[in-house]
Amino acid sequence: MASYPTPSAYQEAVQFPESAFLDETLQNATPRTNVLGLPQPISGAFAVVFPMTDAHNQRWAAKCFLTDVPDQQARYEAIAAHLSEHDLPALVTFDYQQPGIRVEGTAYPLLKMEWVEGTALNTWIRTHRDDPDALRALAKVWTDLLADLEAAQIAHGDLQHGNVLVVDTDSGPALRLVDYDTLYVPALDGRQSPEVGHRNYQHPDRTERDFGPALDRFAGLVIYTAIQATRVRPALWDRFDTGENLLFRDSDFYEPEQSPLFQVLGDTEAIAPLVAHLETACYQSPEQVPTLAQARDGTAEVPARSREEFASTRRAARTTARTAPRSRWATLALPLLAMGLVLAAVFGWTVNVWVGFGLGAAVAIGWGTGVAYQYRAHPIVRRQRRLQHEADRYTALIETMERELETLAEQKSDVKSSVEERRDERLEEVQDEALYDKLKHHFIGEVGAVDGVKHRDVVRLKANNIRTAYEATPEALSEVRRIRDTTKARINMWRSSLVQHYADALPTKLSPAEERRLQRYIARRVERIETEAARVREKIRVYEAERRRTNARQEEQPSLSVRRYLTHLVYLTDLPKSDLGPPRPSSPSTNGQASADASPERPAPVSEGPWWTQGTT
Repeated sequence: MASYPTPSAYQEAVQFPESAFLDETLQNATPRTNVLGLPQPISGAFAVVFPMTDAHNQRWAAKCFLTDVPDQQARYEAIAAHLSEHDLPALVTFDYQQPGIRVEGTAYPLLKMEWVEGTALNTWIRTHRDDPDALRALAKVWTDLLADLEAAQIAHGDLQHGNVLVVDTDSGPALRLVDYDTLYVPALDGRQSPEVGHRNYQHPDRTERDFGPALDRFAGLVIYTAIQATRVRPALWDRFDTGENLLFRDSDFYEPEQSPLFQVLGDTEAIAPLVAHLETACYQSPEQVPTLAQARDGTAEVPARSREEFASTRRAARTTARTAPRSRWATLALPLLAMGLVLAAVFGWTVNVWVGFGLGAAVAIGWGTGVAYQYRAHPIVRRQRRLQHEADRYTALIETMERELETLAEQKSDVKSSVEERRDERLEEVQDEALYDKLKHHFIGEVGAVDGVKHRDVVRLKANNIRTAYEATPEALSEVRRIRDTTKARINMWRSSLVQHYADALPTKLSPAEERRLQRYIARRVERIETEAARVREKIRVYEAERRRTNARQEEQPSLSVRRYLTHLVYLTDLPKSDLGPPRPSSPSTNGQASADASPERPAPVSEGPWWTQGTT
């Protein structure tokens, strides 16, 4: 996999848009800058975004990728083609450019996207948690959005607070979706998802193979339930919010029976049926999750009302899920194998041994393919694969952040070693300013006294905006037409004599004030780099904690080897006692507060842009 630039490397390149970008609009655009005048990035886990303003005051988001995604260009081309046929207000225009940006002479892809003015979903809900009418309106537009996506056969693939922006309008809240890296359209059918979405919103059994039009159903139900729960019981927000979720966390989906949040919501009569649907969905496979309209309107199968009955229903469902594969495949296993052996024997003796062998092998391969598919679809295997995907994802994030630390260390060293160079550059600027103060009083008319310079030459100089000796540089004279080279040489000699005359009046070193200003600039650059490095190290610490947490959860879940599954099909062994792993003990504190290392930190959302975190996971 190709190594992509770090956020700091992109930042260095974007300082010079005309040479960094290949897009003409972005070449003439101005990046938003920080207090040091450097481009201000919005860093995420897999991309960094630079807000840009073009010559027409139109704002754009220049999204630069931190990791390589296979078939990314083909994916975005398919997405663009499908979106052009479906005018959905929630989706924004974009232009995937391959190549799009140069960093240290190498071209990388770029996503140029319309800038969205909006507020992150979790920030908007937190602000309006005590306004039930506003939350009711939000729930309505959320339902409409999911219905529109399903009707257009579109799935976003990573519905979460950072990718859903709320725009306040005169008619109420409107929604805009950003970050289309995992978006599904029919042309992508049969492919795998590049990512499996934010862990606090996605089905616990979702893997990269779950990629279809029903991909958003679970996350859509999670978000809708969280909106309604906050509307009915706003105090839940302070109790269960971590800054990286909407009430629910991934642990709630892995073990609903042990979840304090599910216990609280299950006892809330106004939303109990909706919560029951979500709790049931945690035990269904991702493709079995009903649409939000079905869950909301009650057209989906309604679970038992009481928690005791519902628990019994779940246990029965888990038992069925555990034994179903053997009842289907074990019934067919022995007859199919026996048929293959019979065919091999009959054709081997009567026709041709190779024909018999081929028929028997074909039957065995067909059966083996079916068993392999069923094995990969088994809940135990799916869950282990998702957890492994999560662990690998955190490993990739840590590697990216470690590369960022190396880049920052190089930048810090360059800044410290550039003091003399910057001092010399600033001294040249100060000397040029002092020279200007002297030469600006020598008007170009004085050159008329020089032998060989005629009045018409002076007129032509003035016509080219050369009115003082300071402006009569060799570079400026070379652009003046209809003046002979010998005359230009005499004018250059005139200017050089003036420069020589004032040479002793020019400063030979920076003033104490200029020196302090230079030192402050260097100190601010170093401080900014050290602050960014500290932030990156903290990210690494959090990602490592999340990886340990994921690995621990993976160890807690039952594992199912291919060998054990095959012996299970022929009734030689049984599967692990629980498809979903042993019950997790309740935390000593059941108030639902997040632990210190509950989730990776992401930069705080900003109300004026589409990406901020990192990541976007």
